[in-house]
Amino acid sequence: MKFVTTLITLLITLCSSLTVWADAAESATAIGEKPFVLIARLHALPNASGEVLRLSEAADEAVKASEPGMLLHTFDQDPSDPLGFVWTEVYANSAALIFHLENPPLQKYLTEVSPLLDNFTVELYGEVSAEAVNMLRSTGTPTSHFQSKFGYVRDLTP
Repeated sequence: MKFVTTLITLLITLCSSLTVWADAAESATAIGEKPFVLIARLHALPNASGEVLRLSEAADEAVKASEPGMLLHTFDQDPSDPLGFVWTEVYANSAALIFHLENPPLQKYLTEVSPLLDNFTVELYGEVSAEAVNMLRSTGTPTSHFQSKFGYVRDLTP
């Protein structure tokens, strides 16, 4: 009987360890696989807001046509500052952000719009892979990453 009790205790301990390991592995692979939000804040130089709007609209159309991983992409004007703008972007996952950063239309946009700005910052909200965060930071863009402590992403698939 003592042997059976020892065997059961050993199996319970082993199963508990495997469950913890499986949970950790699932969490590690989940980082970067969920949708997340990117907020880019731009501030145009005086008399440049019209050109910033024109370039941004062209970039929006190019991103819509070429990036299926971009779930939401809006360009909004600051209500208290006519030179302030905000891109709000929702990505399907970190791979979609990496694709965005490597996408030629985005690179063209950044090259053309940067001389028209006196400020450009990015904020990331959610579970974003280290690779994607590092790739964004390597562009020289000031980037803050707000890591999620809890929350959920609702599954909207039919």
